Amino acid sequence: MITDILEMGEQTELRTQVVVIGSGIAGSEVATYLARHGREVVLLESGRDQFDPSIQALNDVTFLGKRHRELNPNTYYHRYLPPELRGVSRVRQFGGTSNVWTGKWKYMQLSDFEGRHWVANSHWPIGFTDLLDHYRSAAKDYGFGDLEAEAIRPEIVELRSKIAAGGLKMSSFYWEKTPTRTAVRFGEEMRRSKNLHVILGATATELKLDASCQRVSAVVCRSLEGREIIVEGKLIILATGAFESARLLLASNRQLPDGIGNEHDLVGRFYTDHPKHHTGTLRPGHLVRQYAHELQYAPKPRFCICFALDDTTQKEHELLEHVLYLKPIYEKLIDRLGRTLLRRPTCRDGNGFVSAYRVKFVTEQVPHKVSRLKLGSESDALGQRKLEVDWCFTDHDRQSMEKTLQLLTQRFAEVGLGTFDFGDDPPSLETMTDAAHQMGTTRMASRPEEGVVDTNCRVFGTDNLYVASSAVFPTGPSYSPTFTILALARRLGQHLLQITSRQEEMNRAVVD
Repeated sequence: MITDILEMGEQTELRTQVVVIGSGIAGSEVATYLARHGREVVLLESGRDQFDPSIQALNDVTFLGKRHRELNPNTYYHRYLPPELRGVSRVRQFGGTSNVWTGKWKYMQLSDFEGRHWVANSHWPIGFTDLLDHYRSAAKDYGFGDLEAEAIRPEIVELRSKIAAGGLKMSSFYWEKTPTRTAVRFGEEMRRSKNLHVILGATATELKLDASCQRVSAVVCRSLEGREIIVEGKLIILATGAFESARLLLASNRQLPDGIGNEHDLVGRFYTDHPKHHTGTLRPGHLVRQYAHELQYAPKPRFCICFALDDTTQKEHELLEHVLYLKPIYEKLIDRLGRTLLRRPTCRDGNGFVSAYRVKFVTEQVPHKVSRLKLGSESDALGQRKLEVDWCFTDHDRQSMEKTLQLLTQRFAEVGLGTFDFGDDPPSLETMTDAAHQMGTTRMASRPEEGVVDTNCRVFGTDNLYVASSAVFPTGPSYSPTFTILALARRLGQHLLQITSRQEEMNRAVVD
């Protein structure tokens, strides 16, 4: 069932087993999974079916450090989106930020979960094997291509071997023809579900604790029209992304002055994104010309490739994981004439003659406490304190990016991939844009002194509050976090189903 908060009476109070806040990929996955398995679920979404600029304005923040990209109808990014969503990185609308997502699905790698002694705070308390089955089941259910089969396809094995000899590595991602939009994928199921109640226009403004201050007893929701409802639940899941999850924990400070889960002043800290540069070009070498078909971006759906320095090089030079993508730029008539006159070799893929490749360079960021979100002094239209975002970098970030670019340039040329040209706009952390991959503000850890949530995404210091988003990522070495968000959401759904099943068995035992 899907309703709007305005369809409810004043001071409505609801009771349910599970409350999920946010209807993006993580929230919709957990909510529908639990509802299918007989759990009563209320899903709260700040936005509505149609995009509303006044609701979207609740996302406004104050930037203290580097700024993020913002709404720009004429932006280079997101030309496939309606003008009102171009450049927007967080969306308050039914379906959440999936409404602007490009549809790239990529596993994190085995090494991504392992701590690197040269990167502070880089250890994940779970491993690749903890998510592998969830990656696989999601790929099957969502209809993705098989990334593991793609990795052993002969052409990919051959190319991987050739670049490995030059100290490079590559990995694949699956690019959907039509990006997953959760309002489309789950909308009809949500409308028909007897166990799932979706409430639109309901912005969560506070988490209320019980007398013990260890259990969230209710979620307070308000709308811009002044309507307020209270939803009580046995399990509460924050699936609102790295910004709003941290904001809601910090803002719920009536009973705990520092906010929920913030005993060690870690909520909102360790904020990272993937700074990216996209205006460089690559003149193709003989290896790119040989494997040009593997580097196509169209037609979709298809598998695509990204490149990086190999693990040995990263360890030797104490580098972060920076990733490079190549997008074909196809010849125009003038390009073809120039190539013919200069007798340049032909580079051709299944879509035509390639004159060059657009280079997108994406960087990992060191997770450090100073890069953070906190509550500011300004308030939004609901009277809630806006976030102040201090996105900043370390000397390690800058040194790693500079050295990586130097080595990539050298090794691409040596193995025959090609030569770079960054022109008058070389990559720089000061000029690069964010990738809308907000991570780390409620990081996962083994102990509360090191993070905000445990290995099951439960907020430390609470019995029933969980976070489902990239906010729990300790690090973000692999570009495109969405597949890992989905895998973690699936894992959380199964964990919560087990918890509720055990509770029901205990209740039956008491009755008997």
